[in-house]
Amino acid sequence: MEKSHLQCVSWPKHRDRLKEPITRIGNIANDPHLYQKIDKACSNERAFLFLIPDGFFVLWPRYINRVPYIEVTVASCHGGNAMIRYQHHIKRLAEKGNASFIEFLTARKGFDKLAPKHGWRRFGAHNGLSVWRYFIRGE
Repeated sequence: MEKSHLQCVSWPKHRDRLKEPITRIGNIANDPHLYQKIDKACSNERAFLFLIPDGFFVLWPRYINRVPYIEVTVASCHGGNAMIRYQHHIKRLAEKGNASFIEFLTARKGFDKLAPKHGWRRFGAHNGLSVWRYFIRGE
């Protein structure tokens, strides 16, 4: 079995250096309060920061109609091909958490071609962002 490259780390130790990139992502996504939401959720251990060799993810366990899922609240990867390289690690974490699906929202149009090739389905839009879901268990 391949070792996971995701490392769950303490939010307070990394919050200051991640403020700028998360704020930048929030501005692109038209969510100027993204950093504050993540700071509050991670500080209260409702969301979790994972470091990877070339970036980071924040995963937030959520529920919709009593169905558990994992939201990839923010992700930044400078090495390229992040979906290919890290999806199976996130999927494994979601399975351990009994999630039915993984979800992310994005303003990036490149995912329209890439995501379906890796099992993701476009699930509409929210505030101008595409909503993508990867189903682990039946819809």
